[in-house]
Amino acid sequence: MIPELLKKYQAELENLKRNSILISENGLEMLSPDPLDLKTSKYLGHPFIPLAMEYPRDTHGKVLIPTVQINFAEVPKPNPYPGKGILQIFLSQDFNFGKEDCLVQYIPEEQLELPHIKDFSFLKDDFYSNNPFKQVYKLEFSQSNIWASATDSHYTFGCDEFDGLTIEEYMWELMDEDEDAYDEFQEFFSDGMGSKLGGYGHFVHGDAREIISGIKDYELLLQIDGSDESVYNGEQDVYLHLFIAKEDLARADFSRVRIDWEVSD
Repeated sequence: MIPELLKKYQAELENLKRNSILISENGLEMLSPDPLDLKTSKYLGHPFIPLAMEYPRDTHGKVLIPTVQINFAEVPKPNPYPGKGILQIFLSQDFNFGKEDCLVQYIPEEQLELPHIKDFSFLKDDFYSNNPFKQVYKLEFSQSNIWASATDSHYTFGCDEFDGLTIEEYMWELMDEDEDAYDEFQEFFSDGMGSKLGGYGHFVHGDAREIISGIKDYELLLQIDGSDESVYNGEQDVYLHLFIAKEDLARADFSRVRIDWEVSD
């Protein structure tokens, strides 16, 4: 619902809506074995890896942990993503939230019928001790329109009522002056939360595109929202953001995807 204070701006707010693919995470309460098909969208479990490819390893030769797999054939249309093909994220056994601890790769459609690895007995349970994901999740997808996000740098709404303040700054003032209005703003401008493909994102410590050089215009490719409890690190929530240039997404080139991790305070 649009906050009462902003209803006169409904047309402007409508124009800023973005399509997004929401991710539903259904936990299987297991780490191994993986009962899901190798091509299924999932967290953890076993990935689809053609025999013609080398299984991913870090710079020390240690095998990486398959952590996120998204099969674009399972994602509802229309969307800007490839019609088929699988996006995968692997994390280091020594994962510590560094960019070097994370590998993103894409298996294109033409490779999905090739002979593939079937025996994953080399993935030992103790390899997962540093992984923020703690069990296998099957992923499902649904279409949604994202209205707004107070923390996404690509969200451009402003109005006279804000008096030059950012949305977050104005909400801080509302917290002290009008609790009901604050609650309306909090609900509306938290639309960027949740695990998703595309749309507006939610950021705990600020949008990384404002900080990392050269990616200011990149689009949100993937957000994994640790407040959903799918990703957990002790007593902190863990958030993963992947960003991609529009032209790279259009040609299904995921080689320049940028990665940002956030851990709640």
